Amino acid sequence: MLAFVFAIALSFAFVSTTSEDYYATGFIQIGTTWYEVDMDCSPGEELCKVTLEGDETETKYQVYDDENGNPLESTSPFPEEIPDPRLNP
Repeated sequence: MLAFVFAIALSFAFVSTTSEDYYATGFIQIGTTWYEVDMDCSPGEELCKVTLEGDETETKYQVYDDENGNPLESTSPFPEEIPDPRLNP
């Protein structure tokens, strides 16, 4: 009986993930230094890119899955604006 109750309780613990809930930890390279960033990069047809808050040049940075890895994909063709990772080590 306890196992039955436990199985029912666990069924409520899992929820389906939607594209709006897909957050990834990625990496961007600024100069020669890599920075870890948390991004909403839902898998799609576009490359996942970001701009940094306060950057008046609006430079677009490609987001990678690791420091030597593949570019992350996104459903949006527009870069997401994120806090500058150099300011929050």
